[in-house]
Amino acid sequence: MVIGRLRSDDIYNQVSAYPLPEHRSTALANQAAMLYVCLYFSPSILHTQQAKMREIVDKYFPDNWVISIYMGITVNLVEAWEPYKAAKTALNYTLDSANIKEQATRYAASMESLRPQVQQLLKEGFLREEIILDNIPKLLNCLRDCNVAIRWLMLHSAESAYDPNNKRLRQMKEQVLNDSKYNPKILFQILLDTAQFEFTLKEMFKQMLSEKQIKWESYKKEGSERMTELAEVFSGVKPLTRVEKNENLQAWFREISKQIESLNYEDSTAAGRKTVQLIQALVEVQEFHQLESNLQVCQFLADTRKFLHQMIRTINIKEEVLITMQIVGDLSYAWQIIDRFLFWRVGGLCQKGTFH
Repeated sequence: MVIGRLRSDDIYNQVSAYPLPEHRSTALANQAAMLYVCLYFSPSILHTQQAKMREIVDKYFPDNWVISIYMGITVNLVEAWEPYKAAKTALNYTLDSANIKEQATRYAASMESLRPQVQQLLKEGFLREEIILDNIPKLLNCLRDCNVAIRWLMLHSAESAYDPNNKRLRQMKEQVLNDSKYNPKILFQILLDTAQFEFTLKEMFKQMLSEKQIKWESYKKEGSERMTELAEVFSGVKPLTRVEKNENLQAWFREISKQIESLNYEDSTAAGRKTVQLIQALVEVQEFHQLESNLQVCQFLADTRKFLHQMIRTINIKEEVLITMQIVGDLSYAWQIIDRFLFWRVGGLCQKGTFH
């Protein structure tokens, strides 16, 4: 029953954090590690049940064969499943040299495109609040792509994952290193850049989350007050504005002010939908009543739309984003294999005289 659930379900609810199909094996990596261990308690599946093993490989191991089972303890399925006929046969497509080349070149291309992206995001003053609020999905996609690429390259280039006395494993490792244009310095640098990007984004998002309600209420108050003031402009009481009295517009703007005031922070979905409708209404009233000729009125309308847009941005600051970042940024698989990067880095700095 345990193996059946592990085969069929997303028991750790990770897929929501990795919506793209090409990230599916990374999303299910923890579950795949559990399944790998549990299969040893039912060896008949590994030995004879080829259909089940093919299903498992197609779902969990179509593009990877080195897995982390706990805190950086790596296992190479080529070696681990060698004694088991069904498991070994099911891995044939994954281990085909054409598939290895396809995966390695894909991640090489990812590293090449992601490195300048992350460096751009880390430039001083680039990650501002409005940039983050307008680009949450894009920033999360960048984080996912970085972490998935780093994970695959670190695991599949790990010294501990390949037995140097096994000719087939040596050849596979050489192919991975060649096809991925593996450069430990570049990989380590993008690992550091991604970590800094994650930390900066997470801290800024925590700050925005803590101020979310205060800012939302402030924008709501400003927008409502603008509409009340605009209603007074059309009352004819303020002669200096040079706007003719218009009772219909006066009543309409007062109603819009009340509508803005009635928006409820607790019901974010309804508030977001209603805010979009209010923005559209403000655009239409400016067009239909030919209010463009009065700059003061146009400014009031533009300011109100700006505050309503800010309310929509602010309402999209959700804790789920932090949870996704936490899931995506999991580096437990590298608990041991990271050592080779650290020794290489510290050794290089010592040679330069950085450390004494």
